[in-house]
Amino acid sequence: MSKGLLLACLTAGFFGLLGCAPKKTMPAGDLVGVEYTRSGTMAGYEYEGRVQRDSTGAFVLRAMKENYGPLFEKKLTSQDMEKFLQIIKEEKMYLYKESYRPKMEVLDGWGWSFSAYFSDGSRIRSYGSNASPKGSGLGRIYACMNSLIQDGIPVDPSADDNQ
Repeated sequence: MSKGLLLACLTAGFFGLLGCAPKKTMPAGDLVGVEYTRSGTMAGYEYEGRVQRDSTGAFVLRAMKENYGPLFEKKLTSQDMEKFLQIIKEEKMYLYKESYRPKMEVLDGWGWSFSAYFSDGSRIRSYGSNASPKGSGLGRIYACMNSLIQDGIPVDPSADDNQ
């Protein structure tokens, strides 16, 4: 087989594989949960925010008001959940890679994780260490959580021990 023919076959095969990759799309279900955490060089989360349904089906945000601070809690409305959904759509966060890392090894630094859960069972999960996706999605999710939690009530730390 000639080198030219071999190269043509390999090139065609490579481009064929690229065309077969599944395209990421926005999940079709309703948004039922959102999580965002950020870690620094100290132990524990620098920031933690999680929206989940409680036993009554209500959406509850548990988040920090300040870095490395205690958790606060607040029930959210469907309009609040819509804000998160809009950010995910506008920032195309469903296109995020699963993992972000710098090209060079970093021995100390920061990390983050983001997850969104949908009623159809689909989810978006992404995390990074010393690298993050382009755009403002993570910052906007953080800002939305931070804004919503400002009138939240402190979480009883002993309540977490029973879960």
